[in-house]
Amino acid sequence: MANAIEQEYNKLSKKYKLPKFNELDSEFEVSNLENERFLIKSILRKIVEKLEFYIEVIGNLVHPDASSLTTMYEVRFFSEDEKNNMYGLFKKMMIFDRSIVGIVLSNDDKKQAEFLNKFFQKWLEMKKDLASYIGKMKESWEKESTIEEDLGYFG
Repeated sequence: MANAIEQEYNKLSKKYKLPKFNELDSEFEVSNLENERFLIKSILRKIVEKLEFYIEVIGNLVHPDASSLTTMYEVRFFSEDEKNNMYGLFKKMMIFDRSIVGIVLSNDDKKQAEFLNKFFQKWLEMKKDLASYIGKMKESWEKESTIEEDLGYFG
């Protein structure tokens, strides 16, 4: 049995031809929303939460903080081309993040639905790049190394 969120979404989906609920839910956990009122706006806010998480992850590699051991370690494993491509992905995510912030202000379901449709397809493309970068970050930790190689000699 579909919950109230899914039922309301299905009504809106018929009206605005939105992505399938189960696909959107799988990506952004929209079934966890507490209220079906202002559903599209709430979904967009949920998307912003996820976007901001990945913006921070990629942003740390694009502009590493020298005080972060994690970032300084991982960034060594990326080529300049990969860093440039990451920056492009970072910019795309920031554009979507800021666009959502603006579109939520509009209180216009139609504009919000149009944006959601456009964004969802782009998200699936961006997700592939994110997965690749995150995979490489994980692999960097699997490489054999010593503390001197990783941190340099402090003595």
